[in-house]
Amino acid sequence: MYKVQFFKRIKIGKGFSRRLRINNKIPAVIYGKKIKTLPIIINNNDINHINIQNFYKKKILLTLINKKNTLFKVKIIDIQYHPFKINKIYHIDFITI
Repeated sequence: MYKVQFFKRIKIGKGFSRRLRINNKIPAVIYGKKIKTLPIIINNNDINHINIQNFYKKKILLTLINKKNTLFKVKIIDIQYHPFKINKIYHIDFITI
């Protein structure tokens, strides 16, 4: 189980997401049965240390934690990559367990 820190994303949209990616951040979203959809920001360096390339073969379980110590146990549902830069992540979808 990996622990990754996240921040709540207040602004949404294409332009804001672009600025996040320039600053080495990844826009993401958490959703599930018991929570309202939560847009978040994850630091790219926190995700890169996880062997995320194999998540299609084996579901990766993560614990997302913020500054207020709110914990979400999640698994990755979908990862969107840049069309030309194969290793650059554009967006991640998480679902609560």
